[in-house]
Amino acid sequence: MKNSREIMPELIDSNNFFNCEISSLHLDSRDVKEGGVFFAIKGTKLNGIDFIEEARSKGAKLIISEELINNKGVVHCDNLKELLGKFASRFYSYASKELTTFCATGTNGKTTSVETYANICKRLGKQCGYISTIGKSINGKVVDEPSHLTTPDPISLNQSFSEMLMNGATHAAFEASSHGLDQGRLSGISIDYAVLTSFSQDHLDYHKSIEKYGNAKRILFKELQPKHSFIQIDSEFGLSLYEDLVENKAEVFSVSIEKKSDFSALFNKTDDSLDVYLKSPYGKTEFNLRTVSRYIASNVICSIAALSVEGIKLDKLAECASEINFPAGRLESIRVGKDICYVDYAHTPEALKHSLKEIREFYEGEIWCVFGCGGDRDKGKRSIMGKIAEDYSDHVIITDDNPRNEAPQKIIDDILEGTTKSENIKTISDRREAIKFTLKEMAKRKSMNIMLLAGKGHENYQIIGSKRTKFDDRETLLSLTKS
Repeated sequence: MKNSREIMPELIDSNNFFNCEISSLHLDSRDVKEGGVFFAIKGTKLNGIDFIEEARSKGAKLIISEELINNKGVVHCDNLKELLGKFASRFYSYASKELTTFCATGTNGKTTSVETYANICKRLGKQCGYISTIGKSINGKVVDEPSHLTTPDPISLNQSFSEMLMNGATHAAFEASSHGLDQGRLSGISIDYAVLTSFSQDHLDYHKSIEKYGNAKRILFKELQPKHSFIQIDSEFGLSLYEDLVENKAEVFSVSIEKKSDFSALFNKTDDSLDVYLKSPYGKTEFNLRTVSRYIASNVICSIAALSVEGIKLDKLAECASEINFPAGRLESIRVGKDICYVDYAHTPEALKHSLKEIREFYEGEIWCVFGCGGDRDKGKRSIMGKIAEDYSDHVIITDDNPRNEAPQKIIDDILEGTTKSENIKTISDRREAIKFTLKEMAKRKSMNIMLLAGKGHENYQIIGSKRTKFDDRETLLSLTKS
């Protein structure tokens, strides 16, 4: 039990607020426990004030609303979203301060960086919990399935840190989405190492402009004030952010696979892998990574950089990195007879371009790009991705991704606007049929062909309307090759 005045001192002078012992914090009225606090916040689809009575019936001791409403006993807090993270941090005894925390943001590469950091920690004998797009680990075992939120709400996030501590963790790694940063989900969190992986157009359906999207990313480095920052400077935004942090005398390191930087690398491609030659303020080293992607390698380097600043010898970190198997659906290769299929989460223009370029550099065969775009998401990137697919592959099959509440054909038409609609472009809405068609066409060729199956990666579902149905690109590929 915790004292309400200690947890929420900002509300002491608010009407209807009173001193009491509270047992728990809740955003979902269905989860409210006796003696808990219910925060009535307006979401994108539901409004918490509509569930106040349900929370009361379940024993909520305090009800706090961001809206001023005519409801007896409800405490009004107009900046509740800003304060919620601080409330949660206090309730869970500032658990993040007791952990060494690693936080990654960026358009692409967040999951790879987080899971690499956790993997290396494990190999070093350090107990590291993580929260990523793929799932959540408390004590070395994945305890939660992937969430629709890259960054959990502040209560869930702080609760997870507390659980990690109770299970012996000394480190924690997690992702920071632009939505999460903009909505203050990380407010009150102590961050030791913050990473910017990459930056390009995404989520403009939410942020409305690339400038506002960038400003959301800046929050992690400017407002949350991590002890150390690591910035990939290969994008204009990354370089600008790095220079800004340097000017403000922040503890910051640059990372690049293209430019002179604090942590820089050269690569040599071998059979399905990369030899990496890394130069850093802590010395030089070389190692092999089980990927063909330099961009995946750059995210690994961010994790190595943070751990080297922590004091781990560079050669030891390189040894650990060489043993890593990367997260599912991150340019994951599946052999199909003479051909190779890559399942990749690439769902942004930058990620699709990078993956296709890496494959083109690595192989001589024809490239087949099978992809779609998500419904109810940034529509501006659809035509851009269509052009990229046409420019960097030999054959393009446009299909469904997660259409959600949009008409699948409308999404396909938006993608086609960026193409010349050449004979090498085909549309097959049904994703399974699109994969089946591509496999058959590749098999007809005498030489090796390569498929990039992009957009869904690790996801084992497809969202059509409001319904999730089971669909896994990897399972589909394997089942079709056996039939």
